[in-house]
Amino acid sequence: MSQTVQRAVRVLGLIAENPSSIEQVASFMGTHRSTALRTLQVLEAEQMVVRDAHNVFRLGRRVISLANAALEHIDLRAVAAPFITQLSQEVEHTIHLAMLEADNVVYIDKREARQTVRMYSRVGNSAPLHCTGVAKAIMAFLPVEDQLRIVRGIDFVVHTENTLAGPDEYLEDLRATQERGYAIDHLEHEPWVNCIAAPVFDASRSVIGSVSVTTTILSCDYDTLLTMVPRLFETSRGISREFGWVDGAGPAKP
Repeated sequence: MSQTVQRAVRVLGLIAENPSSIEQVASFMGTHRSTALRTLQVLEAEQMVVRDAHNVFRLGRRVISLANAALEHIDLRAVAAPFITQLSQEVEHTIHLAMLEADNVVYIDKREARQTVRMYSRVGNSAPLHCTGVAKAIMAFLPVEDQLRIVRGIDFVVHTENTLAGPDEYLEDLRATQERGYAIDHLEHEPWVNCIAAPVFDASRSVIGSVSVTTTILSCDYDTLLTMVPRLFETSRGISREFGWVDGAGPAKP
């Protein structure tokens, strides 16, 4: 029985990557055609696979339904926890995890830096949309209509001389963020804080959150922070893969 289950799981993996004929499945399994057919027939009866007019098998709607149900119950904070902990240990700076809630970007997890200076941010607090990395990393990858709707409600409070001044400048910054794949807060919210942030995507390629590396000018200069972008991408993509995102969809490669 365990061997039968193992074969079925392996066949599902094969068909997920490449719709296959009975002969291709038999070759993959290293079995006779009749054995491959029996496995496929069981999967077909359970609507896990479906065959087309050319006897090529593809994933069935039951698999898709199960996958969607599973993804709906995945908690971003729980899934991201080991990833942001590892990133924090490697870069030794403050790590934030955020998500969009009712047109607000909210910090949902944080790893403090080893330095003595602490960031103002608190889990549960909102991040200003126009001048924080975690917010811009989410906003940049929303549908344009959602961007414009949310931007109309932003009060562009000036925090530093680098704070974006209004909607036009902000939308231009979001376009630049989308192009490079990550957001930058270069002394925009606090005059001693720099930040880089990358989006987190789900299987539908929709942005569901963001993760950031935040430093003070005393602990790390801006150019050195930018060298951490590849490691930040490893983290954001690792989290995204847990939600079904596929490499090549979403953030641009640095």
